[in-house]
Amino acid sequence: MRNVQMESIRAVDRAIDVLNAFNRHRPEMTIDEVATNTKLPRATAYRILYTLERRGLIRFDTEKLTYRLGLQFLSYGDLVASSLNLRQEAEDALLRLYDETRQGVLLAVEQGDTLVYIFRKENPEGLKVASLEGRTRPLVFGAFGTVIMAYLDGARLEEVLAQPIPQFTPATVTNPDRIRDRLAQVRKDAIWVETDEAILGVTGIAAPVFDANGRFVGAAGLDGPTVQLSGEQLARAKSLVLAAAEEISTQLGHSRSQRR
Repeated sequence: MRNVQMESIRAVDRAIDVLNAFNRHRPEMTIDEVATNTKLPRATAYRILYTLERRGLIRFDTEKLTYRLGLQFLSYGDLVASSLNLRQEAEDALLRLYDETRQGVLLAVEQGDTLVYIFRKENPEGLKVASLEGRTRPLVFGAFGTVIMAYLDGARLEEVLAQPIPQFTPATVTNPDRIRDRLAQVRKDAIWVETDEAILGVTGIAAPVFDANGRFVGAAGLDGPTVQLSGEQLARAKSLVLAAAEEISTQLGHSRSQRR
């Protein structure tokens, strides 16, 4: 955990204390038991429980007058598990991609309104790009964001495109119609290349990864100096990124016949 010189938010700390009071031995509690186990005033515990209940993190049994953790946690668990499994299954293919290209290799997934890199390996002697593992970027950022957006459902995509699109560099495309055209091309070709649009002097290449059910789960690829990724070198890098993404999809149980 990071050591940041900043005061935590007391209300959030208390809400986490309430959630942490539930465990395997205490899966269900009354309001008085929650207050006792958290050492919070009963009224404070009640307000926190009610707020968490409204957000799906707590369930209230109206007959027994007890509280349990809510079903929303199942989606969090699936998200964490899928990200961990994806990273694990992808690692060999991504390390091979790094060995073959000596460019920065990444794996990105959607997280709410952002993309987050869950894997990154870069050449210690090459260009350093600020796309560290765990770092988030807007969904519209670079090749990886473009690939992720290509597989959002229609309503979700329109929500993203309705927001102001940042001008990361003078080359960044911000017109929603042009972006929609690009996303259609990604779905056709299963790869995208962007040059100087996310970071000046950097070219990014990303391809989609699918799971056993044919669902899009992430974008795999690389980024590196534009001067090193042109002509034959670019064509070779695209081919290697496609192969890596297909290999990861296969590891996740996705068959070639399912690929779009």
